[in-house]
Amino acid sequence: MKYCFFVNRLVYSVLLLILFSCTNTENNQIDFDETLKITDSLSQFNYEKSINILDSLQSNLKGLTPQQNALILFKKGEIYYVNDLFLEAINTHKKAKDLFINLNDNYNTTRSLITLSAANLRFNNLEKAQEFALEALKNASSLKDKRLLAKANNLLFQLHFALKDYPKALEYIKKADNIFTNQNDTTSVIAIKSNIAGIYLKQKEYNKALLAYQEALELGKNIKSPQTIVKLLNNIGYTYIETEQYASAAKFLQAAISVNKNISVINGAPYKGLGFTYFLNNDFVTAKAYYKKAIEIFEQNKDTPQQIQILDKLITIAIRTNKPEEALAYQEKRDALQIKQHTKETERLLHFSTVKYKAKEKEAELLFLKQISAKNRLLYGSLVAALLLLLVLLGAYLYITKLKAANKASELEQSLLRMQMNPHFIFNTLAAIQNITLEKDPVKSSNYIAKFAKLIRQNFDYVRKEEISLEREINMISNYIETQQLRFDYAFKYILNVAENCDVKSLKVPPMLLQPFLENAIEYGLKEKKDGGILELNITKENTKLCFVIKDNGVGRSHQSKTKKSKELHATDVFKERLKLRKKGEEKSFKIQDLYSENNEAIGTKITFKINIV
Repeated sequence: MKYCFFVNRLVYSVLLLILFSCTNTENNQIDFDETLKITDSLSQFNYEKSINILDSLQSNLKGLTPQQNALILFKKGEIYYVNDLFLEAINTHKKAKDLFINLNDNYNTTRSLITLSAANLRFNNLEKAQEFALEALKNASSLKDKRLLAKANNLLFQLHFALKDYPKALEYIKKADNIFTNQNDTTSVIAIKSNIAGIYLKQKEYNKALLAYQEALELGKNIKSPQTIVKLLNNIGYTYIETEQYASAAKFLQAAISVNKNISVINGAPYKGLGFTYFLNNDFVTAKAYYKKAIEIFEQNKDTPQQIQILDKLITIAIRTNKPEEALAYQEKRDALQIKQHTKETERLLHFSTVKYKAKEKEAELLFLKQISAKNRLLYGSLVAALLLLLVLLGAYLYITKLKAANKASELEQSLLRMQMNPHFIFNTLAAIQNITLEKDPVKSSNYIAKFAKLIRQNFDYVRKEEISLEREINMISNYIETQQLRFDYAFKYILNVAENCDVKSLKVPPMLLQPFLENAIEYGLKEKKDGGILELNITKENTKLCFVIKDNGVGRSHQSKTKKSKELHATDVFKERLKLRKKGEEKSFKIQDLYSENNEAIGTKITFKINIV
């Protein structure tokens, strides 16, 4: 470590000396390519120094050509990308791409397009990722550059894999495989073989997956990369677990542990795999030992999701071995980690929204400055110039209005997420699951943990979408109501009626549209009803409108407190605001009706509204 630090300082000092000499002597030319290579080595352990060197090179080198300036921007974008600074990478590569296009440099333009696609993919902007990848594929084809062509195909594989379009993903990765195989790039071929195996695993074609992994493993022996070998051994072991060949799975996972020990690397994945293998064989003692070793490693790495998964298994083992106190201890630890993970995920989503908003805000600021400058220039122009200025200002006004609307939509999404995943609901549900666990019903407990985890994931996944299919909306609310039925010990029934003319797969609706009203029906109507409660949802289609009717036979709104009414009112306001943003007048169809018996007694609530589907 001291030797590496010394070399790092020496290289950096020499580079600064070269730069200094170049800025003071006009006739002395810097070795431009060598400087870029030095920043490559620095970027692996200190990307900020690399960026500073490139900025200094860009500022101090006299006679910098447009090509060199574009290459500096390209290098900065690559450094940002490998250090997971994807927004910075996107902004920098956009500038580099534009410069390369002006220089008719198709090769480097394509390289920038490839990184732009990859960064947008990591930023979950799939539409932009596809746009850049297809453009890169087109350019690489015209250049007949096999390496760029393979990279573009690999990006399209990743995109379709993320979209779960596995046949199309397999088509692209096989094209990349053919190109890289012909190029004799062993490292890339191994990665591609692993990707192919990953697709076969998703399609449950385990024999094909194992064959692809075995081919990659044979190639891996030639490049002397222990980390690659370990990853492949782990993947093969987990694949054998899927095929229920536990002896073979244990063999490969043990081999991964041995290789890790030889290179002094600590990796929790093979221990977790062995724990699961012995768990499936009902050897709980051995499984517990491996799980404990795995969780120690994941604690050191601060990998919370992996810890939660292992704790789930340790809870089950404790229950099956009749150790309720141990199960309770594991459950408490797991609950604490789950809350921590939920908080972390919420902060990540909020940060993501903030970053996107700041980027839009910066774009609006730059546009505004350009408009002011244009206005000052056009003050002394003719009548035509004045008219053009008015058009520009009108465009700015429309853009800012659109930006405010987007910000309002983001605020509504956050409000909706807070309502859906309120702490009261989360803790009550966890408590109900804990009761089932303590009643020694692990299968039922595991099922509801899975349902609850799926519900949380659906809320986070769907809140950022403008529309989802009616089928997904129904699946989400069904999962939510089943979770609520668990909380209230099935004190009410749930009836769902979908008209035959409703194609739930093709019809699109705003996400999480129904859940607030179903929650109100349960919390403020059916909760007070000891038994015989019925929650009914009817969905019909009338021409170009989708009609929703939510009805319960609870105690009615007239029996609720003012506090509860205000909360219900807040949910209704958020709902109406969401419909108003669609600008289709759908909010006018919303109605709440109190239901009464012949004796004028409250017998429930009925909510109706309609949305346009064209």
